Amino acid sequence: MADATAKTVTTVEVTTAKRRAGRLAVWASYAILAVVALVVVLADLIAPYEPNAQDLNAILLPISGDHLLGTDDLGRDVLSRMLHGTRVSVVAAALAVGIAVVIGFPLGVLAGYSGRWVDAVVMRIVDAVMSFPAIVLAIGITATMGPDINTAMTAVGIVLAPTIIRLARAQTMAVKQQTYIEASRSFGARGLRRLILPHVVPNVIQPILVQVAILMGFALIAEASLSFLQLGVRPPTASWGSVLSRSYTFFDQAPVQIFVPGAAIALTVFALNIVGDEIQRLLDPKRR
Repeated sequence: MADATAKTVTTVEVTTAKRRAGRLAVWASYAILAVVALVVVLADLIAPYEPNAQDLNAILLPISGDHLLGTDDLGRDVLSRMLHGTRVSVVAAALAVGIAVVIGFPLGVLAGYSGRWVDAVVMRIVDAVMSFPAIVLAIGITATMGPDINTAMTAVGIVLAPTIIRLARAQTMAVKQQTYIEASRSFGARGLRRLILPHVVPNVIQPILVQVAILMGFALIAEASLSFLQLGVRPPTASWGSVLSRSYTFFDQAPVQIFVPGAAIALTVFALNIVGDEIQRLLDPKRR
């Protein structure tokens, strides 16, 4: 009896500790995203130098009071480029996810609600796109259309759209079987304005919000990858990927600089995934 009680107490303590750790991770993620948002808005005010200003007498300087993260191979302040690069990377990722939602959500709802040949055609296109590795397909599209941040993020958005389509389709197929949808039909509700928009879309959009947070993390990694390969932003524009690329090139002379953009990408993606899970917990009444 005493052993069973001790095990129960231990289990409760472990569960409580896990919950506290989980809440701590959530609040840390909120803090990270809040800092990123502030940097996006206030980059011009808090950057100590102009991001593209070159000083050929201060090439690859180490961390100092004048340059908190050192300088790159052209004498540009790395901190200033990171701050301005935050805006470019986040806006680019948001553009890619926005394109994915604009393309994927209507097609997913249409395929799930209409069924039959419409569903078959949309899903065969989705299967064809998803048969290629996402980042490889984005690189191929960008390389074909020419290196440019807008082109690169459009390609990423196209690559991410099938994920939204499949999720919206699955949710729509589940929602349209619900009793309230049948009741609405029995009262004469039909079409986009009277049935789909007021009754289907509000119940489908919740998991899309969760997926958007997760896809933002993927889009950040995609932007960094494309800019690292010089298929994203054009010099001298700064982004996390371009700063990472320059730091990698001169890793032997300034090894510390490569960790700064890498840490920024990793922490932001981590925070987005944690916040995505938290959004799902808040929106799902069963989990709540």
